[in-house]
Amino acid sequence: MKKAIILAIVAAALIYIVRLAYYRVPAVSEAVATYTDKEFTEENTYSDLQSLAQRLDEEILNGGESFSVYLKDMNISEIDNINHALKGIYGSGSTYQKVGKIGDKYQKVEIHMKRNINYYVLKAYTNNETISVEMPEAKALYGIVKGLINTVIKPGMSDFDKELAVHDYIVTHCHYSANPNQESESNIYRAYGALVDGDAVCNGYAEAIKLIMDCIGIESKMIVGTADGVDHAWNLVKLGDGWYHLDATWDDPLPDQGGKTMHPYFNVSDEVLSYNHTWNVPDYPEASDMQYNYYVYNNRYFENFDEYKSQAYTEMVQHGNDRYEAVIENFEESDEDMQFLFDDSQRYSSINWQNFESGKYRVLVLEAK
Repeated sequence: MKKAIILAIVAAALIYIVRLAYYRVPAVSEAVATYTDKEFTEENTYSDLQSLAQRLDEEILNGGESFSVYLKDMNISEIDNINHALKGIYGSGSTYQKVGKIGDKYQKVEIHMKRNINYYVLKAYTNNETISVEMPEAKALYGIVKGLINTVIKPGMSDFDKELAVHDYIVTHCHYSANPNQESESNIYRAYGALVDGDAVCNGYAEAIKLIMDCIGIESKMIVGTADGVDHAWNLVKLGDGWYHLDATWDDPLPDQGGKTMHPYFNVSDEVLSYNHTWNVPDYPEASDMQYNYYVYNNRYFENFDEYKSQAYTEMVQHGNDRYEAVIENFEESDEDMQFLFDDSQRYSSINWQNFESGKYRVLVLEAK
């Protein structure tokens, strides 16, 4: 009888030891746990906040209320900062919750979303979806966006021409806010401020351009970085096979010049913009070309002052234009240089100019009276 009891105790101990070893071996434990969630896929696994924020952006546009992902080597509390990594053009994350754990490596999380008025404007324009009467700001913004597109976008326009028309509209209809340090919920940071109120800061300019580019089918992105060391936002626009920086805020100098437009930062390369802007370069497509730069495209990019002077004289004196903007590489103008407009001509009584410097890329804007 004692022998039987001893054997039973030994058997029980062996079973306990085997079970303990089974659950303590990571490979076995992971293999068992992996199959507890039928929806689990490596493709739906995230290890950094930037990639997860990009997924959130995509899900906001998909129209659902929530989505689930798996986190690997990432603390769930990092999601607290997901809206800081998000551009928030069409919405943001509202809440999240941990709904399960897959082994020792994976956490399943459900993220809920909320949408802003830009989303409803985009869907109304592209999908003919109805905007609720309970969203008067969305209706007002939609009316402006639709009217703007119907006014400035003409049949047969190239994507360059469409981009230029949108840029010029925003620069001439919006002024940089005289009170730029407002609460984060202020419209000066939104497309609504730029397009409806006509009062915005850089984020509002960039968001407005992104919204309209999406409506008319031109691929674009919004960049958040710095300019001259100050927090700043602008756009990347894709034309043909290339990407170009577009900074409408810096094309709208202070004090506001009303209906006058300038284009120093219309479709420039990384090289040009990096002279006074900084951004997290790996997060965005490379912009290496200048083919669709405003001045290159319009044959206003000159390597020396003599070539520039001849063309500027023709445009302003012979053709009677009172403004002329162009690039002259590595040029520093003086009062004496500008006297060429008065050679053999009494058309103008005075000449004013502005310059914009980004390394060898020097933009000179002349205005005659």
